[in-house]
Amino acid sequence: MKKKVTKILTAFIIAVMTFCTFSTTVDAVASSIKLGSAENIQAYVAGTYFTTKTTKDGKYVYCLNIHKGTAQNITAKLVGERDAGFAYIMKNGYPKKKFTGERLKDYYITQTAVWWYLDDTTGSSNLTKSFKTNGSDKYNLRPYIKKLVTGAKKAKEAGYAKTKIDASISDATMTLSSDKKYYVSKAIKVTSSNLDTYKVAVKSGPSGTAIIDTDGNKQTKFKAGEKFKVRVPVSKVTKSTKIKVTASGTGTVDKAYEYAPTDSSMQHVIPAGLTTESKTVDTTITLNAEKPKEETSQVTIIKVDKANDKALAGAKLVLKNASGAIIDSWTSDNQGHVIKNLADGTYTITETEAPANYKLNQEPVTFTVNASNRNQTVKFYNETEDKVVNIIKLDKSTDQPVAGATLVLKDEAGNEITSWETTTQGHIIKNLPNGTYSVVETKAPAGYKLSEEEVKFTITDTTKDQSIKFYNEAKDRVVNITKIDKATGLPLAGAEIVVRDSNDNEIARFTSTTDPYIITNIADGTYTVEEESAPDGYMRTEEVKTFTIDNDHLSHQIIIENYPEVIVPDTSSNNSILLTILGIGIIGVGIGFVKKHEQKAK
Repeated sequence: MKKKVTKILTAFIIAVMTFCTFSTTVDAVASSIKLGSAENIQAYVAGTYFTTKTTKDGKYVYCLNIHKGTAQNITAKLVGERDAGFAYIMKNGYPKKKFTGERLKDYYITQTAVWWYLDDTTGSSNLTKSFKTNGSDKYNLRPYIKKLVTGAKKAKEAGYAKTKIDASISDATMTLSSDKKYYVSKAIKVTSSNLDTYKVAVKSGPSGTAIIDTDGNKQTKFKAGEKFKVRVPVSKVTKSTKIKVTASGTGTVDKAYEYAPTDSSMQHVIPAGLTTESKTVDTTITLNAEKPKEETSQVTIIKVDKANDKALAGAKLVLKNASGAIIDSWTSDNQGHVIKNLADGTYTITETEAPANYKLNQEPVTFTVNASNRNQTVKFYNETEDKVVNIIKLDKSTDQPVAGATLVLKDEAGNEITSWETTTQGHIIKNLPNGTYSVVETKAPAGYKLSEEEVKFTITDTTKDQSIKFYNEAKDRVVNITKIDKATGLPLAGAEIVVRDSNDNEIARFTSTTDPYIITNIADGTYTVEEESAPDGYMRTEEVKTFTIDNDHLSHQIIIENYPEVIVPDTSSNNSILLTILGIGIIGVGIGFVKKHEQKAK
């Protein structure tokens, strides 16, 4: 802010500052292990037999190459860390888990899962095709092995868990409590990964500063996803007082390590016991408590559609005073931007970025604040774009959006104009010059055949909005699962979703991201998709989606919707009663868009 901005304005628009740090500790990783004797195991599946592997003290290890000799009574030295797929097998295999209740069978399942996983991810050839398909399996061990391999490959793709933490707040300026004894912050949202709980401590601030929960109770330890507030006694606040608080937490990750025998002809091994890595992360947020001053003015600035006079969100605006100094900048919403306590004078609003599908308004709007014009509303208009092309990738059998295809737009001469990767939303291109254009696909979405179709369209002086549809056929059985905001139709990250078969067996569990979750080569049958926990700030949907895979239904696009939570802030303040309902204001605008994506699960 420039020096000419009044001090009271500064208090209301103070920025939130966060800083993140971390430290890591790892349980001691043994530099070597001593291997013990081996024990023969019969050929339970497809004639494949081998021996168990243990350390001198009787702890199980698993080898990485069936074609090498079994290391016995020899020292193995540390090679290094292996990927998260191995850690998954160790966590979910023997001796951590038991499958049949028989020790040797359970060891057999786990060891062959390691070799099968290596074959699938590195191209090795530990196990025969017969072992993996229709070879003899008297004790029905193959399903246990395949399930371990499937889970390991998903774990490898996800990687080891990352421990992170961050904090944010809508307004860093603290306000008076109803009894006027404290300045209290708005609720501070903490986002984290791989943390079950976090702690909050005052880093700097006046004596009496306290951490409280959203109900006003003193508390310093919170569950992941819970919010907190900061409270400071009024008597300790000077003209302007800054308070810094730190949120911190510790996450752990179990990792797998590889060891190589001193005899190079012997198999490398991975101990069944994993090594735990602990990481502590923290983030700091700065708040401002300032004694209130009498308001001198209030200006509400609204961005509106010139055709229908409705409020527009998404425009970036800048307010300057008569000297050209920047007073404020913001992105418009549907409510209007309020600026208080502007000094008397003339001000100018300019637009630096227009809302989506609207022309940039290059004409500044000027208004004046004086003794007779303290409170006013200023409107700033936009006109819609003349020419908009919306290109969307669809599943040919379901007509639902498909993400992950790479499309290229070319002009009539074959020159590339632009390329992009599809999402569940259409790709918008504005203001193309007159001419004929073509869209081709260079990369198909996962589970789909590459489309050789060339879709053409033409731009003329009279062309308005166009919607170009580009289709793909499923390569094989494929399910595309997308989590979206019910009001806006936009993708949502953070939902815990589980997919089960008709026997209630869990075949997939994942946390949604802004990209679709894709399951390929799924077996024939009927499945359900259910949300177990909603993203932060959203209500959990109890709707269970059902779909069937067979020769007549090779692919499905599953869309799961959430409504934003309704949050009613503390209304006890003597200053005003503020009712904030998150998400409800935009439902009317978004409902038309969302209906385009609604479908039956089957």
